[in-house]
Amino acid sequence: MLPQKFIAIDIDGTLYDDNDYFDHQRFNRDYQELFNNGILLIAATGNSYDAVQSIFRGCPVDTFVAENGGRIVINSQDVISHVHPRPLLKDLIEFLIQQDYHPDLFSLSGASNTFISNKFKGIPVPFYPHHQYFSSLEQVNEPVYNVNLNWFKSRPQLSIIEKVIQSINNAYPKMVQATYSGAYGIDILPYGVNKAAGLKELISHFPGRSLADVTAFGDTSNDLEMIQESGIGFAMKNATPDLKRVADQITQKDNNHNGLLYEIEKQFLS
Repeated sequence: MLPQKFIAIDIDGTLYDDNDYFDHQRFNRDYQELFNNGILLIAATGNSYDAVQSIFRGCPVDTFVAENGGRIVINSQDVISHVHPRPLLKDLIEFLIQQDYHPDLFSLSGASNTFISNKFKGIPVPFYPHHQYFSSLEQVNEPVYNVNLNWFKSRPQLSIIEKVIQSINNAYPKMVQATYSGAYGIDILPYGVNKAAGLKELISHFPGRSLADVTAFGDTSNDLEMIQESGIGFAMKNATPDLKRVADQITQKDNNHNGLLYEIEKQFLS
């Protein structure tokens, strides 16, 4: 049966609480009830497809906008991929190494693995289920969707991270799109890739449906386009100020108090 409406949810800071946990039993119950009512729930996330498969193990979710829109999966099948051109990726990596950004982690998101710079080999990465280490791009034998810098240890002010984002986008105008992904991280995507564009491509596989049929939930800057362009955009109570400014509504509860599921139940299942 063709879904009548869609709900697009971010994960980190939206579904997840600050300890990377969500109520699986409640989520699964809500998902099934939504599905029975003709509403398809889509996970729209900056995470890799590898990571979301791990996050939703034991859950019925099988349709994803992963890599911030770079990888579209419907019914567990890849339908669209947007990756960095290899020559540009090589130049970008060299540029990032030369800068004084001093990240706590530097990684590339591939098709089946996350490739982490050898410099960070001693750092635990439980959020990357499958990963390898590299010292040069020649060792990365997969297409790369996303380049990630993270400062999860040093935790700088957001204004400092925003300056890094601006410097990257200024260095590669209309070639890459750097964006804040939450949790002190930056995603560097192919230009034009974002969650709204990914959702639009996904929804195009459902005849007669559009972004107007989507209610979206997010918490930070990489959700901006999705919140602005969906039919209804919810910012989490804990969202960054830039997202709250463009949202149609703000959830009553934050991510540490099941704000997402509470709002879904209130809006769609009450």
